[in-house]
Amino acid sequence: MKHIHHIVPKHMGGTDDYSNLIELSVEEHAEAHKKLYDEYGNEYDRIAYEALSGMIKKEEVIQQVLSEAGKRGGAPKGRVPWNKGKKGVQKNPYLAELNKSRKGQPIGEDVKEKVSAANKGRKRPDLVERNKKRKGLNIPRDENGRFISNNS
Repeated sequence: MKHIHHIVPKHMGGTDDYSNLIELSVEEHAEAHKKLYDEYGNEYDRIAYEALSGMIKKEEVIQQVLSEAGKRGGAPKGRVPWNKGKKGVQKNPYLAELNKSRKGQPIGEDVKEKVSAANKGRKRPDLVERNKKRKGLNIPRDENGRFISNNS
């Protein structure tokens, strides 16, 4: 399995430009982050090294990244929190009124099954288009915007 690694890390001003990317094995990737941590002392490199080398599990990675982000005053540099700008407000006034009238009422199993059945196999066109247009790593994508694996 190969990983894509930034030669100059993004936290040090590196970009997603193809010339700044290198393909490494998991072991090489872990070692690269260890060297970066030893040389520059960035906690994100330590966390990446420990995760890639199997010293810590995913849950601990998440906890440490969030802890580090809190020490720095928020989300890691350049990242927008997933909930930024989301207030739970319905834009459709009819739906907003309908939801107000149902507030506090439990959703029945029959409704959950109908919604689940209606959404089975459905693609989210908004995400397909977003993924096709997404900037960043120049990795080949299929017509649905998904990454094409070299291992196939």
